[in-house]
Amino acid sequence: MTESRDNGNRAGVKLSVIMPAYNEGERIRANLHEASSSLVALGVPFEIIVVDDGSADDTLEEARAAAAADSHIRVARNVHNQGKGWALKTGFNRARGEVVAFLDADLDIAPAQLGNLWDKLHREGADVVIGSKFHPDSKIDYPLWRRLFSLCYFLFIKVLFGLPLKDTQTGIKLYRRGVLAEVFPHVLVKKFAFDIELLAIAHYKGFRISEVPVVIDFRRRMRWGRIGLRDILNILVDTLSIFYRMKIVGYYDRRLPRLSELPPVSIVIAVGPFNGYLVESLEACLELDYPDFEVLVFPDEPFEWDDPRVKVIPTGKQPPSYKRDLALEHARGEILAFLDDDAYPVTDWLTSAVRNFSRAEVAAVGGPAVTPPSDDLRRQASGEIYASPLVGGSYNYRYIQGMYREVEDYPTCNLLVRKEVFSRVGGFDTQYWPGEDTVFCLKVVRDLGLRIAYEPDAIVYHHRRQVYAGHLRQIRSYALHRGYFVKKFPETSRKPAYFMPSLLALGLTFGWAAAFVWRPLGWAYLATAGLYFAVALLSACLSFNPRMIWYVFSGIVASHLTYGFWFMRGLLSRDLGYPGRRGEAAPPAASEGGK
Repeated sequence: MTESRDNGNRAGVKLSVIMPAYNEGERIRANLHEASSSLVALGVPFEIIVVDDGSADDTLEEARAAAAADSHIRVARNVHNQGKGWALKTGFNRARGEVVAFLDADLDIAPAQLGNLWDKLHREGADVVIGSKFHPDSKIDYPLWRRLFSLCYFLFIKVLFGLPLKDTQTGIKLYRRGVLAEVFPHVLVKKFAFDIELLAIAHYKGFRISEVPVVIDFRRRMRWGRIGLRDILNILVDTLSIFYRMKIVGYYDRRLPRLSELPPVSIVIAVGPFNGYLVESLEACLELDYPDFEVLVFPDEPFEWDDPRVKVIPTGKQPPSYKRDLALEHARGEILAFLDDDAYPVTDWLTSAVRNFSRAEVAAVGGPAVTPPSDDLRRQASGEIYASPLVGGSYNYRYIQGMYREVEDYPTCNLLVRKEVFSRVGGFDTQYWPGEDTVFCLKVVRDLGLRIAYEPDAIVYHHRRQVYAGHLRQIRSYALHRGYFVKKFPETSRKPAYFMPSLLALGLTFGWAAAFVWRPLGWAYLATAGLYFAVALLSACLSFNPRMIWYVFSGIVASHLTYGFWFMRGLLSRDLGYPGRRGEAAPPAASEGGK
């Protein structure tokens, strides 16, 4: 979710300088003033787009103050910290220059050096020009350990990608706009390895990259870097992932449409009463970086929203599936994007998801529903439980970013569908809730023979229910329907993973009785139960939050027991007796916890 401001007419802008900033409050205003003064001396029409990447300090306020005093400066904001790569994408989507520069907000590299890159770009006709610490004419005052890491990393990527560069990580770069328009849609990495992915793809696609010397005084701002051991490990993992996508599966060979080629989208939100979560969701939707979209809201009662892109269509009390089906009557978009009212998207949610529809066989696209950092401790614990391998299992990609894949079942809290396909299937024409998404996806995959893609970058933030009561009520509902669906829709529900919690629940509850039959069975029960609790505790510790460990540990156990017994109840039910048939009272609104 972002905000931006435009200080005047930007027609004729030649250079856009994007400065991602995270917790730079004490120096960002002065740094922006220095950058602007340096660019004035360059003598070309320019703009500076500073992107506050979810800072916890006053970076946003200080950047706004700088923008108020200087018409060259614009401000954009990511509400949550997503990484440098994400911030640069946010900035590029707002940039208007023919040439785009990346400049670190801490100004370890003086902005006046952009002049050298500008001259090189136009003198030699290069597509990309980057500053290089290892250029023979560079002058650097740099910690020894950072030099060693940069050298080792250079050798590593040289072997993997054959880049004709000696450095990729220096924080000053210049791109022709067309290069970024071609390359950005393919970029998946959002943090430190973002630079290497961007440059590797540009080189892979035949763009010409040049280097210039730089002057770096790493102590210029009395800063010694923010890269730790965990960051280094993440860089290595991300770099190997780039190699895998490029050399093994040919991911970057796919032709992805540009923004101007993307079809119109109708975002569909089914909601009961008007609530605060809905306000948050609508505000985030209206900040999406997408050229053509509308938001259709189907509440119980009417309300007003002061933006023509939001259309409020009151329905009375109806089930969510009934409300979502009304999109066929009211949506003008070619793509229907279903979103829960207690979820809100990141800025490039639609862009990341909709590009997958360039493949004709893709009928629907889902993305992760991540727990918002703003949720309280017990809601965060619920998110950790769902994301745990012990609970989410092989489906935990629904709650955290996983790898791209094709799936056969996906929840409607973050699901995009071709309108034409939605019409052919007959919408969510079902009495089940939850479970209407399972029925719909089964029809898409089984009856139409089409595919559902999981796009890890199509992120929404989804508020959780609190541990324990709200969380376990939700688990109970999921389990009851899944157990019933084993009989009714075995293609997607008759899987061993869904039966495991029931076996565990029965074992933990009644296994102790085996000791009365044969004592060794009692010892085996104690050993097995002890191992289970130890693994559950270890999984809870992986949250790396001591205040959350007990909630996650006990929540994992309670989730397994609840799911296990209610799954069996659904399995044994002849009919769920769902009261919310068409035209009757709706089940609890998504804002009470959502799916």
